[in-house]
Amino acid sequence: MAIALTLCIIAGLLFFGLKTICTAEVTKERSFAGHRAISRMSKWQYKQFDIWTIPPLKQLLALTTRFVFLDEDTASRVGKILSKAELSITPQEYTARKHIIIAFGVCLIALCFFMEFFFGIILGVLGIVYALMRQRDMINSMIKKKELIISQEMPRFVRTICRSLKSDRDLYNVINAYRKVAGPELGCELDILLGEMRSGNMQNALAHFENRIGTPEAFRLCGALRDMSLGVDQTVTLNYMADDMARQAKENIRRKLSLRPGEMRRTYYPAIAICIIMIMYVLVMYVINNLNNLY
Repeated sequence: MAIALTLCIIAGLLFFGLKTICTAEVTKERSFAGHRAISRMSKWQYKQFDIWTIPPLKQLLALTTRFVFLDEDTASRVGKILSKAELSITPQEYTARKHIIIAFGVCLIALCFFMEFFFGIILGVLGIVYALMRQRDMINSMIKKKELIISQEMPRFVRTICRSLKSDRDLYNVINAYRKVAGPELGCELDILLGEMRSGNMQNALAHFENRIGTPEAFRLCGALRDMSLGVDQTVTLNYMADDMARQAKENIRRKLSLRPGEMRRTYYPAIAICIIMIMYVLVMYVINNLNNLY
């Protein structure tokens, strides 16, 4: 039973691994996984499927969240990361997801152990590590994507402020006018900034804005805007800042494009490693079975 299950898993992994390698070889610098990701990114209203919305997992997650307790510092730190990634979940719910992943993995490992399916134990450990890393990488990729989009829009934002300040010295009106043409990522941050500027101190509102964005461009811009709110003319500084941000954005795009071929080639390295491990496992099991038959 265990040997038949092992062979079925090996056959499935070999099929997908060889398919990935053959696709990368035929299309040269294009990988199947990368092509599929680019196709998804090209859809304007694409929403990533969330497995935690499935009814059984949704109820289990809600139940587990009740028993998750975090200290104030940890909850605040995780909450800031989730807020920056624009995920509408609580730190307790995010931690509960990790606990459920580990619990499922431990149950799978225990089942494989009692069935003497030792290859399944290895797969269970790798599955736990992969699921936890995937959850972390998903948040990091969302944060990096948001930062990249905002950094690319920042030069236009700064230039608009420079032109608008020539006719209107009210910083609130200038930012509110740009909000109408801002992108969705920067627009959400500007909504919070405008709300704080209406109800509180402008200095604190700009400080909160730069902390939320967390990029060097935001710190430089908010520093100049704070000086302008105090009556210091920063028009020349903003013009220079816009040109420098535009050059930096082009350099980031050029650097990203130069690294793309290497990243595509690395997508099928794990498939090669899995194929080698599976072939070695089959050979070892074959030798062990032959030795058992001799005795």
